[in-house]
Amino acid sequence: MQGPHGVRLQDMVGVTDRGSLWRAHDTVLRVVEPRLCDEAFREALVRLRQRRYQRMLEITGEGWTGGHFYVSYAVAPPWQTLEERLAGPLEWPERVALAADVCRAVELWRSSPLRPLGLNLRNVVLMRHAGRWLPWLVPCPPVTRPTPRDLFGLDATALAPLAPELIRGTTTAAPDSYALGTLVAQVLGPVTGSHDDEGRVEAQARGVLLSSTGTRVPSFLHTTPQFQAVLRTVERYRHPHPQARPEGADDLLVALEAMVDLHGLAGALLPDRVIEVLRAMGDDPRIVPIAEHLSATADPALALRYLDLAVPIAPDDLDLRRTRASMRWQLGRFTDELLDDLARLARLGDRAQRLTALKRTAQVHLLRGNPADAAKALYAANQLAPGDLDVLLSYRRCWLELDRTAEADQTLTEALRRIGRMEDSQMLTTKEAQLWRSRFAERQH
Repeated sequence: MQGPHGVRLQDMVGVTDRGSLWRAHDTVLRVVEPRLCDEAFREALVRLRQRRYQRMLEITGEGWTGGHFYVSYAVAPPWQTLEERLAGPLEWPERVALAADVCRAVELWRSSPLRPLGLNLRNVVLMRHAGRWLPWLVPCPPVTRPTPRDLFGLDATALAPLAPELIRGTTTAAPDSYALGTLVAQVLGPVTGSHDDEGRVEAQARGVLLSSTGTRVPSFLHTTPQFQAVLRTVERYRHPHPQARPEGADDLLVALEAMVDLHGLAGALLPDRVIEVLRAMGDDPRIVPIAEHLSATADPALALRYLDLAVPIAPDDLDLRRTRASMRWQLGRFTDELLDDLARLARLGDRAQRLTALKRTAQVHLLRGNPADAAKALYAANQLAPGDLDVLLSYRRCWLELDRTAEADQTLTEALRRIGRMEDSQMLTTKEAQLWRSRFAERQH
């Protein structure tokens, strides 16, 4: 489609209750039927264009093209409508966070003279800012619709946010509250009935077009107090009596923020369900403190599952590595993953962490039948703590197991020398020194 001033429109974004939206590279074009653009509409558009409002697209032009009235807006690529964003692979925490972002934006949009705001999945577009998709409104005054039949052609997505009293042609006190509640319901996953044009309009006039929500939130969360609070709040915003609807977005925002407070949500779930919640978050950095908190009181097996989700997100966090290595050690899981954690601790930890990591590395190798690698770890531990006779004894036993008699005898000579020095300096009693000499002299291992 050819737009005004030679603008080449790429495709239709979708139909709204205020005309159809079309996409160009850095332009959004709204096309409205002439019969819906009366003088009151055009005057309201002029007033709206007189100044800029926070998080509303700038209106760059209006006029007539191809027998239709158009309004053009500037938009910065990349951008997408809220509907397009929701059609992508979004996990439920991202959906809840996105709904909360829309609520915050509504509080900004309410400072404009635009009433109703015209909230729907197509009139809200998302633009990238500092790595996040932030919602912007494509502003347009409401059009004049003489009869409900003028709503024919709107699909359920565009029709559901319209308050039932607007469909019936009566005035309303809080249409934006109804629209916001519906928008949040659509973000969380709507279920709408299948109707023809007349059936859709009639169903929305009774407020039953959108019959349920929450289908994009895992069912195991449906019984949590947090999710139930979101549903109750959405119902209040979509109340059939306008006077019963909350003003502003605060109540919905509080309910949604409780849903993304994963510490609180975890307390309402069984452990396996918490794991599912954390997995659904992908590489979200919030997983790390939650996993640390939960692992501190969980049994070792469950703590390990939490930590396995957190460590890949914060691979340089030595405390996480140390705790995870301890859990695997307690559980007797002498795996390559344990050796990886121990290697990181042996290289980057403080002296005590390095020594413990090297000792445990040696024990893992011995348990896995690899005395040669155990000897390497013990050699490093011996360099770090030359007074640790246990390390030296284990080192000698590795050589004996490898049938490396010369190295074993050299280790024995060094051990006897150290024992003598420790006895002379009274670090060992005579009895303790003799016991150590006997242990080192043993050929069995």
